[in-house]
Amino acid sequence: MIKVFFEKAAKFPARRVLAISALTLSSISAASAASITWSAGPNFGGPNGHLGILTNGSLVEAVNLTGAAGAPITVDPSGLNITFSTINSPFFNANWASATGGGNTDPGWSAILNTFEWQSGSNVTANNFLDSLTVGHQYQVQFFAARTDCCGTRTHWFGDGEGNFSTPINGNSYTSIVGTFTADDAGQTIQFLDSTNNPILNAYVLRDVTAVPEPGTWAMMLAGLGLLGFSVRRGKTA
Repeated sequence: MIKVFFEKAAKFPARRVLAISALTLSSISAASAASITWSAGPNFGGPNGHLGILTNGSLVEAVNLTGAAGAPITVDPSGLNITFSTINSPFFNANWASATGGGNTDPGWSAILNTFEWQSGSNVTANNFLDSLTVGHQYQVQFFAARTDCCGTRTHWFGDGEGNFSTPINGNSYTSIVGTFTADDAGQTIQFLDSTNNPILNAYVLRDVTAVPEPGTWAMMLAGLGLLGFSVRRGKTA
């Protein structure tokens, strides 16, 4: 497909190539938040619950929601070695501490599970909850939301603002929820929903899981760019 594109583009005048590129970029920037594919992720409770944090791709951010900005927390320094920033999210209006640490033996992860932010009395649609995304890149977001002292009969789930929702799970199940999507804008909407209209969130991890092109693909792209450049130069001297 890449080869065909460059072969066709080489036949166009330079101004037309630039116009097509500009139109493509403007279409991308005008797109709405991407559709997310949801799935149940690893369990993150119990003594080794921190090992439920996914590590594929490259880390973009790891965030701990506490209701106040604070010192970063490193989980499993000698193993996973993932550092979570500690924030007060603008998307939730309340916070809770001492929510029990899920029985985890890692001090950092236990501290993260001991706190969460929540929205009192209404579900949340958070526009640009994820931001500074690169259009065209594939991302994986893993949400951690649980507490054992209240939520055994409650369920929570997530959405993307496009009508795609994760399967509801019990609030004390300590099952992470994973969403994968290809960014079509710099920001991504996330919905937080709860059966009692009191959604919570302990933490989340965002990773870039964009596939790295094979060497042959890079060679084809470079050859195509060279052909396009030669065609433009020849057009100017003709």
